[in-house]
Amino acid sequence: MKLVAIFEHRLYAFQYADEEEHELRRLLGLWNDLGYLHAFVKKAKADLPKDVSVMEMVRELMEQAKKLDEQLSELSRKADGKFENFFKPLHNQEYRTKHLSKQKGRRQYLRIYALKIDENCFVITGGAIKFHHLNDAREHTQIEMKKLERCRNFLKEHGVYDADSYFE
Repeated sequence: MKLVAIFEHRLYAFQYADEEEHELRRLLGLWNDLGYLHAFVKKAKADLPKDVSVMEMVRELMEQAKKLDEQLSELSRKADGKFENFFKPLHNQEYRTKHLSKQKGRRQYLRIYALKIDENCFVITGGAIKFHHLNDAREHTQIEMKKLERCRNFLKEHGVYDADSYFE
């Protein structure tokens, strides 16, 4: 497991030993892969909003992935671009910031999971497609929650608790 800089000093991503790409690139690749999305949406057909076909949802997911990528790039280009405007606490009832807070960034059905290292500094651990709140119980979402916790533990074990300790 290693950390890869996406937008220096603001956004990083984990790259797992069994993966060729860091998590953001991997997710965007999957969310732009027609075959992957078609199989995923077909399997999750019961979770889709009413009156939305599999192909309509696939097209929507691909459009949302494009917009999500553009949104992150736009934030990186702005001098005052705050990734905190994109990432929010994983649990909506969390009001206090804690060390290595679990975060989510979302674009309609797409979720990117990250850990907050410090103010405006995040590391992406993974992501998921969620059609509604019940998707938290789905296997693919549970896998992402385990990755989020595993990455949090990894950073703690390496003495990371804020930007200063991270950059050391």
